[in-house]
Amino acid sequence: MRRYFGSALTISALLLTMGASAATKHYRLSWDSDASSSAVIGFSPDGSSNNPYLNYGYSTDESNWNSAYVSNSESFDGGITSHFVRLQDLNADSPVYFRICDQDGCGDRFWFRTAPAHNSPFVVVAGGDTRTGHTTRRQGNELLAKIRPLAVMHGGDFTNANSASEMREFLDDWELTYSSDNIDGYSYKRIYPLIPTHGNHEDDDYSTICQVFGVDFNGDGDCTPSDTYGAVQVSPLLRVYTLNSQFQNSGWSSYATAMNNWLESDLSASGSAASWRFAQYHKPLFPHYTGKSDNPTLFSWWAQPFYDYAMNLVVESDTHLTKLTEAVIPSGSNFSTTTSGGTVYVGEGSWGAPARSANDAKSWTIDMASIQQFKVIQVSAEELVVRTAEFNDTASTLSREDRTADPLVLPSNVNWWSANRIGEAMTLIRNNADRSVISEDGSGSNNFILPVTDDVFISSRYSSSNFDGDSGGLLADGSDSTFGTLYSLIKFDLSDLTACSSINTATLELNVTNRSGNTYGVYLAANDWQEESVTWNSVGGSSVRDDLAESFVPFYTGVERIDLTSSGLIESWINSGNTGLVIAPRSGSNGVDFTSKETGTSAKLTVEADCTTIAGPLPKAVKTDDFTLLWRNEIKVPVKLIEEPAEFNQGQGIATHLQAALPDHGGRTYQAAKHQTQIGTAQGEAG
Repeated sequence: MRRYFGSALTISALLLTMGASAATKHYRLSWDSDASSSAVIGFSPDGSSNNPYLNYGYSTDESNWNSAYVSNSESFDGGITSHFVRLQDLNADSPVYFRICDQDGCGDRFWFRTAPAHNSPFVVVAGGDTRTGHTTRRQGNELLAKIRPLAVMHGGDFTNANSASEMREFLDDWELTYSSDNIDGYSYKRIYPLIPTHGNHEDDDYSTICQVFGVDFNGDGDCTPSDTYGAVQVSPLLRVYTLNSQFQNSGWSSYATAMNNWLESDLSASGSAASWRFAQYHKPLFPHYTGKSDNPTLFSWWAQPFYDYAMNLVVESDTHLTKLTEAVIPSGSNFSTTTSGGTVYVGEGSWGAPARSANDAKSWTIDMASIQQFKVIQVSAEELVVRTAEFNDTASTLSREDRTADPLVLPSNVNWWSANRIGEAMTLIRNNADRSVISEDGSGSNNFILPVTDDVFISSRYSSSNFDGDSGGLLADGSDSTFGTLYSLIKFDLSDLTACSSINTATLELNVTNRSGNTYGVYLAANDWQEESVTWNSVGGSSVRDDLAESFVPFYTGVERIDLTSSGLIESWINSGNTGLVIAPRSGSNGVDFTSKETGTSAKLTVEADCTTIAGPLPKAVKTDDFTLLWRNEIKVPVKLIEEPAEFNQGQGIATHLQAALPDHGGRTYQAAKHQTQIGTAQGEAG
């Protein structure tokens, strides 16, 4: 590491008036220690740049600025030279304006904000895997500029080959994260601090994030593998731990031991210095894609100290998909779900890199999807709100004034992913031990994500065969060489809508794994069916298609959203019977595949509805009038209303218990069904 030292000095007015521009480019900013008082600014020569330095100040009046000299210069892959200026003793929660200067003059005007030294809220973006899919990567970068976060956590795999040429492309694209501002009549670009992570595609050089971003976590002035882990104190609200999952590889055991000893020591000594604790590293402990192996070594390293020291949120990468988990605690060699406080894991990368199939759900997974995304996290003293932003160009752009007026505001029209049960936003609060609890108080929300109860495909060529749970998932095709004509049948649990008077919006989500350029229809199913027994013949073949609700072309893999609001489909189910829907080809013979609930992310129906809630005490015993008549012959019975001649055995389940406990009322005796949904209610069916 070549180092240059110099004291700060006041610049002369003569220098400020020079019209020439510095021969520098690829400006970037990183945090590796106290984000309220320090920052590392990096840049590269663009031609001949001699003795570059930085001018900076706390206003746009450059006559009052100071100068700071390059503290170290690094060479990456023999092809990228980077100069770094380390600023110390900065004012907290303040704009810092700067320009890079050299013998030819000063370059473009930039600014960033230091982190607050108090409990002011802020927004953080977290993602990883920008190594390929450059068009999508650029979309993510542009979205970041619209969001204007305080900082960015990157989970590694910046490029594919970790080469100078690819890193130059990454740095070119990183310029799309700059936000443009006009401040006091001057054109400025806001630049966002990066907290980088070492990924497996950086494995040919464990000094990459030091050489490219200037990160010096251990503060020794040298670029070594020890700079791949450390902590950033963002503010009294947040401490971010960056770890190196690649130390599990052969030959790195001494570094792994040092890292893990440091982690426990720092968590013990400094973890409680922040209200919230985040961790980021590259390889997930339990990837949600079958093509990736679990990482039991990482689990043995980190799961227990994360629980012991109340790590609130962990952001993982590498697998190229998204996931949300329950709050979990280590249990043997795996996790178990807890409602009393644990750690929530999110991820897994895909900030550009093509999404892989989300097909390996765990018992503690809330939801997952094959999409390209990053996380947008609102951090406040009382709660964390975690959202997943998919990449497109629909979002509005926040202005500098918008962000100043509200540190938590987010742009409108962001393409937020909606997770099963959670919706667009997961809210975390802390228990008395500072561990994370998922807040699901309901708070009068009338937004529902209806889960799948049944899904299956049927085949004209195998017209008497049932394909429930088939490893191929769900299939639709006009003329498949093996199966002939293929339809997929899907049915949703409608129990959340029993007290709803009108449907305002309804959106179907399908996780496409094999795309098609042909047109497909979403139809009302003409008659009832069950996934474990339905065949082409049992539903009348092509006559199972009733009214056409909507058409779509599944041209891309990943989540396909279909607006069913105006179709009347849900109203039909409620009024005439829940027969589910049919996905069937309208043209062509190029088939489409979706994941089923057995093979990955199941279909979802997201509904906004006007609903009412009946308040008041529950009666002590079941009477005929206590039953709520639903669509068709179904009834809903509050479990608390059941007379108790039969003691409830949790192991036998609600269905068996209700068969024994419920008397016959008007011919409606309870029948055990394959799918039971809510603990607080049970469904009956006419005998």
